[in-house]
Amino acid sequence: EGSVMILGDVNGGSEVIAEGNIVVLGTLRGFAHAGAKGNRSAFVAAEAIAPTQLRIADVIMKHEITKNDMELGYEIASIKMGEIVVEK
Repeated sequence: EGSVMILGDVNGGSEVIAEGNIVVLGTLRGFAHAGAKGNRSAFVAAEAIAPTQLRIADVIMKHEITKNDMELGYEIASIKMGEIVVEK
């Protein structure tokens, strides 16, 4: 229930599931499912997002994330126009 904040990395093979948001103060490499009970307003934020699978509500990320590593700041994944989009 609620949101989850992780102090550190989420490594491959790990699963994080929350009804609310997921915030990782590190790199997200494992499976993450925010808005697990249908909350399409939920988001996933991390220093770097490189998951094995990323879901928000009933939407599954369909493509690889392309990044410009020159930008600083956290990455935030949210639903925009029915797809998961990752922005800095």
